[in-house]
Amino acid sequence: MKLNADILYNELKAVYKAEIVGPRSRELHLPRPEFYMDTDELFLSDHLYLATVEHLPKRPRIQKDSVLVCIGENLTLNYYKDKMCVILIRNRADFFKVYQFVQSVYDKYDEWDDRMLRGLIEEPNIQGIVRDAGPIFRKAVYVLDKSFRVIAGSVTQLTDSNWAVTDGGFLSSGTMSKYLSVSDLMTDRRNAIRLDIHGNKALCVNLFNKNDQYEGCVVISLQDGEFVDGEDRLAEHLAECLQLAIAKDPQIINGAEASMKRVLRSLVQELPLSQSQRLLLTGSNRQTAYRCICLRYTSSYNQLPMAYICDIFEDTFADSYAFVHDNDIVAFVNFDTLRAAGASDPRIPFNQKLGELLRSMGLCAGISNEFSDLFNVKVYYQQSLSAVENGLLLAAGEQLYYFESYALTEMIINSLGGLPVETYYPSGFATLLSHDQESDISYLETLKTFLDENLSYTAAARKLYIHRSTLIDRIARIERDLGIDFSDPDKRLQLEMVLKAMDIEAVLSSK
Repeated sequence: MKLNADILYNELKAVYKAEIVGPRSRELHLPRPEFYMDTDELFLSDHLYLATVEHLPKRPRIQKDSVLVCIGENLTLNYYKDKMCVILIRNRADFFKVYQFVQSVYDKYDEWDDRMLRGLIEEPNIQGIVRDAGPIFRKAVYVLDKSFRVIAGSVTQLTDSNWAVTDGGFLSSGTMSKYLSVSDLMTDRRNAIRLDIHGNKALCVNLFNKNDQYEGCVVISLQDGEFVDGEDRLAEHLAECLQLAIAKDPQIINGAEASMKRVLRSLVQELPLSQSQRLLLTGSNRQTAYRCICLRYTSSYNQLPMAYICDIFEDTFADSYAFVHDNDIVAFVNFDTLRAAGASDPRIPFNQKLGELLRSMGLCAGISNEFSDLFNVKVYYQQSLSAVENGLLLAAGEQLYYFESYALTEMIINSLGGLPVETYYPSGFATLLSHDQESDISYLETLKTFLDENLSYTAAARKLYIHRSTLIDRIARIERDLGIDFSDPDKRLQLEMVLKAMDIEAVLSSK
């Protein structure tokens, strides 16, 4: 991260007896320092040099916006002070220790900038960005939305009485009147604004969305401190990062913690809801029909970032939400919006759009049943997760897996309780299996077909290509071996579940 002379001076004066003189730029334009060791008389624009005074040439060529950190002072330095920005260290100082200190300053700001960028790439989070900014400014940092609600802070609560908030997170009426009296609603200002709120100072930077509309502001509370040159530009840099986060996910400030996307994410992750989130959940419940989608890479070599896929998904489906959870992408699609677009069966355009997206990005998806009860979001997330996992096991190569197609499979797997299917064989079932191993006639196939045809001798005999009387004789023998009366619905259900479990086990064992 590039810095400016004011930022460097503020850091240096905390350790050394330093002063700053000469013309300087407020922009972040200086890369890491260079040694000046009698090598050249030219000081390049937008470069930072570190030198001892005895090594400086008497008549250098100095370009605009070059900066010199100089240890020691003599008359030669007067020429430099008129032509460039000079940060002068008056007391005796070890040249290499000063260099190492300046490098550590750059390290600190680089780490801060890297954390912000990583947060933007992975998933924008205003609270995380603001929390990381606290140590940089060494002051309380807050973000207000356009309704003047405090939505993020570097500390857990506002300790400055001039920034008091209500239980709902909004500025109190007294604080609001003070803020408006000095800010004059300067919501069109792009640069940092220095405010004096009845003796307590604050540095504010407005935030705008990608359509240049006002979305809120960053507030750095100075409390009893003074404005420091250089902090203005750092505050603007923080605001630039926050604006990128807003552009990536407008919901993080447009409704902030109470946004429906955050409510859905919290419900899926089983996190506690804030009061405002609970109010939103209650007010929105049973108002909209959704399906939950669990998207998963079909190949471990897929290089597309999940955050990018979330953005594309939300662009593809209006009024949808998508976020990363447990190495999957969880999404909620508004099916009422699809119906409003004129689709009599919303699954048709949904399957088409989703299929195209999955093919282009190397994904597959599990899809829950339709629901409107938001308090049961976790259940429908589990449906979508079950659908994609069972679909990949039993129908690998497909892309759309509806839970309704795998509900019985999931129920059978869960009913086994982790025990082998043999545990649930009825008495005499082993005899049936032994018969099939020694005979060309499969009693197991006969039994499956008879049950599949709802105990219809005629339909089952036709499907097995045998005479009806032959089937009647076989079924009688099977009933006798199993000790089961097929007219008993409970026994018949047990048999059907065992046979289904055997089919699932055979598929899984072949994988």
